[in-house]
Amino acid sequence: MLDVSTVMTRLSSSSLGLIAILLTVLCWAVAANVAHDLFTTGVNPLALAGASAMVATFGLAILHSFGGGGQTRAMNWKQFALGLVLVFLVGADYIAIQQLPIAIAIVLLFTSPLLVVLWTAFTTRHMPSQFVFIALVLSILGVLLVSKLLESNVAQVNWFGIGIGLTTAVFFAAYILLSEQLIGTGEPVGLLLKAYAVASLVWLAYQSTQGLPVTLLTPDHFPKVLAVGIIGNLLPYLLFLWSIQRVHAEQAAIVATLEPFVAAVLAWLWFGQTLTLLQIIGGILIIAAVTALQLKKD
Repeated sequence: MLDVSTVMTRLSSSSLGLIAILLTVLCWAVAANVAHDLFTTGVNPLALAGASAMVATFGLAILHSFGGGGQTRAMNWKQFALGLVLVFLVGADYIAIQQLPIAIAIVLLFTSPLLVVLWTAFTTRHMPSQFVFIALVLSILGVLLVSKLLESNVAQVNWFGIGIGLTTAVFFAAYILLSEQLIGTGEPVGLLLKAYAVASLVWLAYQSTQGLPVTLLTPDHFPKVLAVGIIGNLLPYLLFLWSIQRVHAEQAAIVATLEPFVAAVLAWLWFGQTLTLLQIIGGILIIAAVTALQLKKD
């Protein structure tokens, strides 16, 4: 006979996991708009990526020490790789936000679950189902629409921005795959601290070739840099790791597809950014494809 208390505990854990994903979505959407605000004043995206990673590292170190993390295990190669993926993911994400309307940059990022499915099919040598191919076609059509390739002169398309936006999807897919493999090897704070420590060292090495980013230290910019580091890096990635311990990755992906909508609303309120009808349709196609793909049980 099923234990009622066990069921309630599982339901409670699942609900907390979904709430964590919703908070993750809100954090990323707010941080994207704060970052865009900084870019409009001339802040370099890569300088912001490095500074926000260091803020996140410092915050995670404080959390880890107060949490009584105990003896820290040696870093393995997958944890090191996760840190490198974070470097490229955050850097590419901020460049995409600088180059494109915020909602479009985030929609392109969220094509990543399709890449995860295709990578899994390739590594397991199982051809994707017809359903997966339909979802892939819908997402490609969605990308064509949000990038305005079907309604603009080819010369007017921001090819660099679109390319970087699609690159973020590749790095986010790699982050998802590595996170799912590593989440059972330690608690989220310690795992993420190692990843961000690697990322911070890489950014420090890069920044040493560029000089001190003095624009980030001005009274107008520094509070926003701290906000991006905490709200855009520390909290959402920590919540994401914590949530996938409590809900299936499929459920997390479905809820996370709300982010483009939330970011678009904030960008409209914050900067007056608007999308064309075809871009809205394209975004809906991508979100529908990803959501349907995650709901489908092969």
